[in-house]
Amino acid sequence: MPVTTAQDWIESRPWIDREFADVHGYVEKVSGRARHDLQRKLQEWRERGVVIFERAVDVSLIDALLDDVEYLRKHHRDFELGAEIKGVQRSIAEFSAADLDSDGVKFNSIHSISHAAAMLSLTAEVTAFLRHIFKSPPCVLQSLTFYRGSQQPAHIDYPYVRCQTRLAHLAASWIPLEDIHADSGPLAYYPGSHRTELSGFFDWGQGSILMEPGSERTPREFADYLWSRMRACAIEREIFLPKRGDVLIWHGNLVHEGTAIRDPARTRKSYVTHYTSLQGYPPAHRRADGAGVSAHGGFAYDYPWLSNPRKLPSSSQR
Repeated sequence: MPVTTAQDWIESRPWIDREFADVHGYVEKVSGRARHDLQRKLQEWRERGVVIFERAVDVSLIDALLDDVEYLRKHHRDFELGAEIKGVQRSIAEFSAADLDSDGVKFNSIHSISHAAAMLSLTAEVTAFLRHIFKSPPCVLQSLTFYRGSQQPAHIDYPYVRCQTRLAHLAASWIPLEDIHADSGPLAYYPGSHRTELSGFFDWGQGSILMEPGSERTPREFADYLWSRMRACAIEREIFLPKRGDVLIWHGNLVHEGTAIRDPARTRKSYVTHYTSLQGYPPAHRRADGAGVSAHGGFAYDYPWLSNPRKLPSSSQR
């Protein structure tokens, strides 16, 4: 089976990641459709690999998602959803109520059963910005819902999130569901690390840049490699301490991590979405009828493999 190489990633890059991307010329053509200072935001993306929009998120959707999460915790055996607890992934119905109240809980793709989550993924500022990045409507690949800080070591998304047909068509949004405290294990990122001359390409084995079931290297080795690259390039991490209603968008090749939780009593409720372009969306992840949620120029398609149609309360309150 052929491996995915650095050249495959390079050849699939969106226009803005290419060496001679004409940001000024592009902005002149589309400035009438911009929701913000597009020139500045696109330059930030090219230089830092991350942009932040303050007070851009509808907080009523945050409240609705938090209500959905609490309902899910109480009725988790009634729903078809994946969950992960301390690295163990199973159907949520296989965990106990006590498991779901423990640290390290992560719900996978809750947007598939929560309308509030799907609409958070399609926040207008996010979809509008990513439409410029991809020159294509953004589509939700997956979402992750956290109750506490992940404490995940340094990593880049694409070795793990790689079902998109255009590998480098990948970005993520990070929405705090509460004000984030410095002791709760906040998100940190390394600005500028998305540039491949700084991050390099980690070889998981046989020249593959993706983590596979038979990979010769481990996520911890990947983290050590990235920390070494960051030190060599003198890139200092920045810690994200947002208020509820803010949103951060990062590049699919940006190095980021979950910092240490200094106060175990503190939560770090947050919601992450990974996106690709419409052209990069995997056909096998979309139902033949195209069902799903569409808003603000973006799409969150229903997964064809889900057999249980039951949705969380926000979906019935539309």
